[in-house]
Amino acid sequence: MSTNQGGHGASMKSWLAATVIVIGFIVGGVAIIYWNWPIFWAGVGIAVLGCILAAAVGIMSEVTEYGGSSAAGSDPQSSSY
Repeated sequence: MSTNQGGHGASMKSWLAATVIVIGFIVGGVAIIYWNWPIFWAGVGIAVLGCILAAAVGIMSEVTEYGGSSAAGSDPQSSSY
């Protein structure tokens, strides 16, 4: 069994920011289907607010290159090469 926990280490605040962005895209997409431009721009605004929220909570600082606990930028340890 591998000791590498993997993943991106996302916290609840990061999931919240990502959810707000997705909701913005959904609102904007539905508005385009119904040709409702004010609601489309509201969806764009929601997505932009989600991006600002993501930057505020440091969503990108939780990402590592290989998903492990090693320092970002280092190669994963492997005995296959």
